[in-house]
Amino acid sequence: MEYVVRTEERAVCLRQPDMVEEQPVDLDITLPDYCPDVQRILKCRLCPAITSRSITGDRLDVEGRAVVKVYYLDARRKSVRLCEHSSPFSCSFPLKGASPDTVARVRLRQEYLNCRALGPRRLDIHGAFSVIASVCSKGIGQYPVGMDGADIRLKTRNTSLSCLSGLGQQPFSVSEVLDVGKGKPSPVTILRSDFRFLPGEHRAIEDKLMLRGEAVLSVLYTTDPETGGTDHMTFHIPVSQVIDAGGIGEDTQNDIRVDILYYDVSLKSEYDENSTLITLDARLCATVEAYAKEELPLIEDAYSTEYDLQLSRSPVTVEQLLCQADMTCSVKEDMAPAEGTVTSVADLWCETLSMITSCENNRLTVRGKAVFCLFGEGAQGEPFYTEKAVDLETGMALPEGSGEAAPHLQAEVVGIQYVISGEKSVSVKADVQICGTIFRQVTEPMITAALSSEDRKREKDEAALTLYYAEAGESLWDIARRYGTSAESIMQANEFTEPCTPSRGMIFVPM
Repeated sequence: MEYVVRTEERAVCLRQPDMVEEQPVDLDITLPDYCPDVQRILKCRLCPAITSRSITGDRLDVEGRAVVKVYYLDARRKSVRLCEHSSPFSCSFPLKGASPDTVARVRLRQEYLNCRALGPRRLDIHGAFSVIASVCSKGIGQYPVGMDGADIRLKTRNTSLSCLSGLGQQPFSVSEVLDVGKGKPSPVTILRSDFRFLPGEHRAIEDKLMLRGEAVLSVLYTTDPETGGTDHMTFHIPVSQVIDAGGIGEDTQNDIRVDILYYDVSLKSEYDENSTLITLDARLCATVEAYAKEELPLIEDAYSTEYDLQLSRSPVTVEQLLCQADMTCSVKEDMAPAEGTVTSVADLWCETLSMITSCENNRLTVRGKAVFCLFGEGAQGEPFYTEKAVDLETGMALPEGSGEAAPHLQAEVVGIQYVISGEKSVSVKADVQICGTIFRQVTEPMITAALSSEDRKREKDEAALTLYYAEAGESLWDIARRYGTSAESIMQANEFTEPCTPSRGMIFVPM
């Protein structure tokens, strides 16, 4: 005879392992006529961007462009110049069980980049970047919570799980016309730009998320095409966006990610040489996962008071959203250029943030590296470039019993400052914000099927009551299972208040 194990369905987030495809960059560039000759290469940057991403059937298609920016020292005027080259790229990723609820985050990561000058007007560039796709979809989990049969006794455990109540993704744009301000010279060309999105407060209402944050645009630009003089400006742009996410609400726990797909910065001075306006056109994408916390009584063990029972166990995975992470750490370092004397700093930024996380003894530790990049001028007014990798470390306490937690984190530099300390050094300090969510997955064998044979009845004592000598702390469930009775009846007969024996000695076992 087969007993029916009752299950309850809950929505779960099905995550595919990250898919990575490397894109090579191999260029042999001859400088255009309007670019002066190269005396020395200062810095080469690879800036890939995503122009489109779409899910079609069981495939994720990504298209974009890889922009290589070479900063070099002008052989004639000893100023910083820029040479750019853009080339398209595309790639596809297979999806498993794609559905209308499938969303994909796509990120780009530079792997390496080498640049050398083969002559005053020829550059040889080799490098690669990776396209990283993180795909998740809405699935259904089956959880065993009961079993039919008057002779069946169940041992259940209330288990907390985070059910996926909402999953949404929405691209949005940030477009602004920005003014460098009165009293500043008009920008002539943009040398370097950096665009970041810093998440702020968010508020969930029925099926919608009000997302607030701040977009930060930093621009280094030339002010004189003859001398190569530069200036720097940072703009702070408030952003407010409504994201559709069915199932999100005031009581849900929300995992929110905002990725920058691409951004373009152009000058109004291309049409008006006296203009002080800069145009920003950026495309971002917000991904929202909403979770509702529930408790279910999952079946750990079972037996029949009448028959020998054959139990089948299967692994049941439960995902729990433990907590939200919001950490800030400061990174400090002294930078000394090889050229020696430092008279001024033209531009300072943090180019790379890498992180490795570990969870041990209910504590999350984040270690990583930040690369500081600096353009400055030496004693003779000659530009120089220097960079330095700096270690960072921070952490936070996790709830008790976190075990093998899985952090979903992202890091952003929220502020960077410098002080010229002496003639040969620049002291740099950056504040790094690390935020996200901490998940835990627990997989344990649970009862998923039960079978008995009616000709295999349990041998039971004819007496109505049995005396049993118990050890202190012995489980009443184990005793009841052995004798084919119930733990509740043992508790009642002995006036116990806990599901275990309080001390060593004789107890009554009702049959």
